[in-house]
Amino acid sequence: MTHLLGRHAERDAVEKLVARARAGHSGALVVRGEAGIGKTALLDHARGVARSSGFRVEVSVGVE
Repeated sequence: MTHLLGRHAERDAVEKLVARARAGHSGALVVRGEAGIGKTALLDHARGVARSSGFRVEVSVGVE
């Protein structure tokens, strides 16, 4: 899993979303911002949390 320095609120949001999904609740998380602020690292973290929770994870790549 990716280690995110100083991103406690963002990690907590991802982990709560996955925990709610495990409990049967749907949800969404929007990740947006300027280039270079760590969006990809946050998505990598989300992928790792979901996989370690037993979810199958599908991945796609966006382009500008």
